[in-house]
This record gives sequence, structure tokens and C-alpha cells, in this order.
Amino acid sequence: MNSADKPVSRQYRPAPGAEVSRTERLILRRFRLSDTPAYHEMMNQPAVERTLIPGPATLADSARHIAMIEGHWDLVGHSFMAVVEKSTGLLIGRVGPWQPYGWPGLEIGWTIHPRRGRRGYAVEAALAACRWTFERYPGLRQVVHTIAPTNAASQRVAKKLGSEKTTETFNLPPIGHIDIWATARSALAAR
Repeated sequence: MNSADKPVSRQYRPAPGAEVSRTERLILRRFRLSDTPAYHEMMNQPAVERTLIPGPATLADSARHIAMIEGHWDLVGHSFMAVVEKSTGLLIGRVGPWQPYGWPGLEIGWTIHPRRGRRGYAVEAALAACRWTFERYPGLRQVVHTIAPTNAASQRVAKKLGSEKTTETFNLPPIGHIDIWATARSALAAR
């Protein structure tokens, strides 16, 4: 990623727990500590652990993970958001811009609880997060998605965003090398 691709703004940050964006069926908001049990349960689903690093081992680990996500907001002005199903008010996932130190670029990542899979929620949430990120960072030309080669579901989501698999990989222990996909601002604008 060259300097023109790096986020350049630390605009308004919504307060912890506050709504960031919404779609027809979803609310994207900052995490709350009260999300810990639902987050813990989601991240420890076998289908999630197969494609991400192992989930937080305890509720306390999950609370620390949420604190890390929230700290990312304070350090860089963006982070994962809680995905809440409007019709039930339940936390069903996480989505959003993420770029810890050493990451291959500003990523839009997504995780939807397997019990809420195959409803289009991942695409809906990821589109909203991409749009929010591109609006927030006008000079940003693309976002990336780090996707395990075995994660066919996320590959389908990436394709629906207009993303293309690059020739680059990223080494993420303990998973190993994962593919880097990229969604250009122009591809998303066409959707």
C-alpha cells in the first residue's frame, strides 16, 4: 500500500456502543461490554475457528478482545463494528475496517454467526462497512480482505463486493499464508 492508499483522517468517532451505520436489516454499531457473551459464543463456533485464529478461550478473553477492538477506534479512528440484526436486536457478527500494525492494508473484515449464515448478511454488512470506510477516507483507493484459501464462503462474499484476489499472501500464524483480496473504490461504486 502506498502513501496515497493510507487512511488520512481521524474524523468524528462515534461513542462506544453508538450506531455507526445501518442497512435494511442490520445495525452496525460500536461494541459494548455487554456484547461479550454473544461475541464469545460466535467466535468459538467451529465454523468460525476453521477460518480465523482460534476464538477467545474464556469470557474474560472475549472481553479483552472487545477492548482491543474498541482501542483500535481510539488509536486510528476505525475498527470492527458489532453487527446487530434489526428484527431481533441480537448481535450476529462483526464487520469493519481493521489495520493492526503490520497488516497488509486497510482491511474490511467480516464474521457472521454461522446460525445466521446464508441470508446475505455478510454481503450487506461488508458493503455498508466498505461504503462507510471510503466515505471516511476520500483518498483511499482500495480496501483489502484477508481470506484463508479454504474459506469459500468469504471468497463468495468478496466476489459480490467486486473484489479480486491478488497475487499476494499474508502470513498469519497460526493459520499460515492467507490470500489477499482487494476491493477498489471504483468497483464498489458500481454496486
